[in-house]
Amino acid sequence: MADVQDNFIVHAFGIQIDGVQLEQLKSVSGLGMRQDVITSQHVTDKGIVYTRKQPGAKSPGSVTITRGMDKSKALNEWIKETYDKGDIGKARKNVTIEMKDNTGQTVRRITLERAWVSSWQSGDLIAGQTNAVDESVTIEFEELKVEDS
Repeated sequence: MADVQDNFIVHAFGIQIDGVQLEQLKSVSGLGMRQDVITSQHVTDKGIVYTRKQPGAKSPGSVTITRGMDKSKALNEWIKETYDKGDIGKARKNVTIEMKDNTGQTVRRITLERAWVSSWQSGDLIAGQTNAVDESVTIEFEELKVEDS
C-alpha cells in the first residue's frame, strides 16, 4: 500500500519580504506559475506527421495578499519604494511564502523573485461598524521557485 500522507493545512502559512516576517496575514491568492508551450510539427522520413510540444519561456506572475491593517511599517516602506520614490531597483525584493504542517514546521517554501508591489487597496471604512480593516496588496514577480523542506 502506498504511503498515505496528510495534506498541508491551508491556514498555516507565513510570508517574509527579504527575511522580514509580515504579520496579520489573512490570505494569499493567485499563487502559481506559467510557462509558454512551443508546438511544432514534423514529418518523419516515412511521411508520418507528428506534433511535438516543449517548454518555452517562463511567464512572470502576480499574487494578492490580504492582511489585517496594523501599525507594522515593513509593508508600507516596501510600497513607498516604487509608488512614492519610483525606485524599482530598491523595490525588487524576494518574497518567501512558507506552508506549514499541523505541527507548525515549514514543509514547502515558495519564493517570488524580484517582486514589487503594483497595487494597494484598503478594506471598506464604514461609520459605526466594528470590523477590523483589511488591506490587499498585489505583488508582481519575475520568477517563482518551489522548495520542499
